[in-house]
Amino acid sequence: MKYFKQFLAINKMKVFVALLLLLGQVIGTLFVPKLVATMIDQGILKNDFNVVINIGIWMFIFALVTTLISTIGSWVTSHLAALFGKKMRTLLFKKTQELSIQQFDEIGISSLITRSTSDITNIQQMLGMLLQLVFPAPIILIVSICMTASINIPLAIIQFFFIFLLFILSIFVIKRSNRLSSQIQTKLDTINKVVRESITGVRVIRAFGCEDYEEKRSNGAFTSYASNMIQLNRLFAIFFPAVWTIMGLIMVVALALGGAFTLQGSMQIGQISAVTEYAILSIGYCIMAVSTLTTLPKAKACLKRLETVLDTKPSILSTSINQTFNSSATNAIEFNDVTFAYDGAEQPVLNHISFAMKNGETTAIIGSTGAGKSTLVDLLLRIHQQQSGSIKVHGIDIRDCLQNDLRNEFGYVPQKAFLFSGTIQENLRLGHPHASDDDLWQALEISQAKDFVLNLNDQLNSFVAQGGTNFSGGQRQRLSIARALTKNSSILLFDDCFSALDVKTDKALRKALHEKAKHKTKLIIAQRVSSIMDADQILVLDEGAIVAKGTHSELLSTCELYQSIVASQSQLKEVTS
Repeated sequence: MKYFKQFLAINKMKVFVALLLLLGQVIGTLFVPKLVATMIDQGILKNDFNVVINIGIWMFIFALVTTLISTIGSWVTSHLAALFGKKMRTLLFKKTQELSIQQFDEIGISSLITRSTSDITNIQQMLGMLLQLVFPAPIILIVSICMTASINIPLAIIQFFFIFLLFILSIFVIKRSNRLSSQIQTKLDTINKVVRESITGVRVIRAFGCEDYEEKRSNGAFTSYASNMIQLNRLFAIFFPAVWTIMGLIMVVALALGGAFTLQGSMQIGQISAVTEYAILSIGYCIMAVSTLTTLPKAKACLKRLETVLDTKPSILSTSINQTFNSSATNAIEFNDVTFAYDGAEQPVLNHISFAMKNGETTAIIGSTGAGKSTLVDLLLRIHQQQSGSIKVHGIDIRDCLQNDLRNEFGYVPQKAFLFSGTIQENLRLGHPHASDDDLWQALEISQAKDFVLNLNDQLNSFVAQGGTNFSGGQRQRLSIARALTKNSSILLFDDCFSALDVKTDKALRKALHEKAKHKTKLIIAQRVSSIMDADQILVLDEGAIVAKGTHSELLSTCELYQSIVASQSQLKEVTS
């Protein structure tokens, strides 16, 4: 609840104004029954038309002012609720950017989507209803009972009894719905996860003929969610009729006793009307408040889920030292005895890794699948944190600089190319918003994407679907490479991104990189030997350890593993040629 309290403390003036307006609305509402009673007793029953006209004018004024105050109050409370939603979404987005990939995976993408959308919307709606429906209810109840007591004490006692009965019933329902609401939100996470996987993996599902399996899996999630919702709705199906029954009883009792008191001469007809209206007001606001409070457990569950994420401490923290990079350092990258293991793993993925990359040189890493090549890049970007050893960039330990500053040093091309929905130029400018069109075309030329972009109707303004699904795998990869080049960072990281390119395009791209980006330091992870033959240094990685390093010609004569990789790819080339 601390984030909710912090928000109220920051916006206390707006909250005060909202409550003040609600108080004005309540006062206006409570005055109407008194005016109606006076009109009946002093005007209608006594045939005094002037009294009827005067009180009618006052009732119109009260109604007009109350409506105006209510409208302004609704706007203020809606504004507060929208501000709270915006603040929580902003905090959640910032937090997700701070969390490590491992923490991100532990929470789950589908769960984060649910928390940032429906969970915050539920809390936002609850805040608005609390201000508009719950806070006025106690004032209405107390004042209406007091006003009834000023007319007839026995009727006030009866009204209080029924309201107390409703209060006890409400507590039972709220406690019961609390558990169900928490379960429902968890089930909703599961549904979002299943639906998201079914949609994003629809091609694989159809290719393997798994439609029936996916349907059963989805039905399982839907059935579990529906079961909890049915239990909650059954609870409300009993509660709300009981509330309306109580309301009907209080009306019957008020009219019956009021009639008896009128016959005795201790009450007037107008007072019966006032008592009845006060009963309707008190029960009506009580019903609205209870209806809101029955959804409070759901909002509390949503808030707790948000706080779980917001209170999570990032496992990889930025330093407060904030050293600046020394561009004149001899080595662009240094790994010194680096070891890393994933949580729960029996063996390290990388074991005692040591190597150095000089400025402007090209270093390549090759090895079998699962050797730890991509993990090495993740450590360099501080997506993961090594357990021992040190990693330096331009002479500075990456733990002694801000993460944003560190990542700005790299132009990164991931193994799986991902493009954002928008246009080509928006994607290329992701790391360099102020890059000129000439810069974009130069990056496209180096990445061998210029020709196909020129053939598009809108060229740089061509539409990109989410994930770049309207382009082929090779086109996405070339655009991804162009995006890294546009960033104009001092170090380029290519994480097995040449695998989606044909041999001819791969060769042309490497030639363009050598000619037009020769001053940049390049780290290339590759599967094809042909992609790294010209590298200044090649590291052979096997089972998380560097088993050999050197140039292509040196490794051909000294490293058996490298020889076997070259031989296998040479045989494959002979078979496919």
